[in-house]
Amino acid sequence: MKLTISRDILLDQLSNVIGAIEKKHTKKILENIYISMQDDVLHVVGTDLEIELSSQTQIICEEQGTITTTAWKILEICKALPTDSFIVLETDDHRLYLRANRSNFELSTLPADEYPLLDDISFSDEIIIRENVLKGLLNATAFSMANQDVRYYLNGLLLAVSDGLVKAVTTDGHRLAISAYQRDDNNGSDIEKSIIIPRKGVLELSRILDASSEIPLALYLSDNHIRIQKEDIRFTSKLIDGKYPDYQAAIPASSTYQIELERILFKDTLSRVAILSNEKFRGIRLSFDKGVMKLHSTNPEKESATEEIDIEYSGELLEIGFNVSYLLDAINHIKADTIILHLSNPDSSVLITTGGVESDSLATKYVVMPIRL
Repeated sequence: MKLTISRDILLDQLSNVIGAIEKKHTKKILENIYISMQDDVLHVVGTDLEIELSSQTQIICEEQGTITTTAWKILEICKALPTDSFIVLETDDHRLYLRANRSNFELSTLPADEYPLLDDISFSDEIIIRENVLKGLLNATAFSMANQDVRYYLNGLLLAVSDGLVKAVTTDGHRLAISAYQRDDNNGSDIEKSIIIPRKGVLELSRILDASSEIPLALYLSDNHIRIQKEDIRFTSKLIDGKYPDYQAAIPASSTYQIELERILFKDTLSRVAILSNEKFRGIRLSFDKGVMKLHSTNPEKESATEEIDIEYSGELLEIGFNVSYLLDAINHIKADTIILHLSNPDSSVLITTGGVESDSLATKYVVMPIRL
């Protein structure tokens, strides 16, 4: 293989796929990036066996060929070169040579035929969805995925499609995030499918999606994989094989009180009072009584913070504790100016809604479980 390519183009190609590759892996080949030059198409691939990212670009080469080399090293070399550089890549049987201006690098390689490509997958279903909508669904819910939970099915995002409704759901057992999009077309509207995308796949997919793009994307689904093609970038991920819990049961069916708040005011007040909360448990008490909500926190050093917000509330005294980080995570992912807290008693979860539909026709709501203080 021998080709000449601009530093910026090569860096873009490497950056598109590097997120799938671990810096250290028990299998050395999985620390490598797959580079193929065939029919004037440069094709690069990265995988960790759970997700695969591939990217390609048109370029005229002197010699065709395929090789794998250490992914993070070639990425760092490209980053370190001047932006206006042109890079010559050339291989022999066992080494990759990278030259740019007066810089010369010699990288180790492994045979390309040992690289585990995810090509021979049969997909049974296809769903078309706008890029900004898919990005919005992921961004609104990804933060509440579990991380290395023994309940492995929580370490991912449930994507459920039914009756033209696309729904993203995540939970770590302490909070729940749901965002739904009602389809406005007939593309795949008769498909009923529920899949669990693993945590790393969700984060990498969200990274490559553009929130400002309304280009339709095709989601290809099988029993074990999801694949999405975005221009010259292809994302493939294995699915988590498991049954997602009945998240509907965690959503309060009704509430005694609905407290409407200015989102920014509530967020800023929570942030201030949280400064003196217990660093480990992050507990904060909300008290509702005769037109006032009082926020209170303490810590083991016997420091405390209290602040009040005027609200429309005429019920009896209601006190309820929450992990303030969970409340702030939810509020920070809402774009509306006002939010509504749906409350019943000190032992019930709070349902947080915006009282309507947010941008891009997404309806999002959050549930946060109470804690004892």
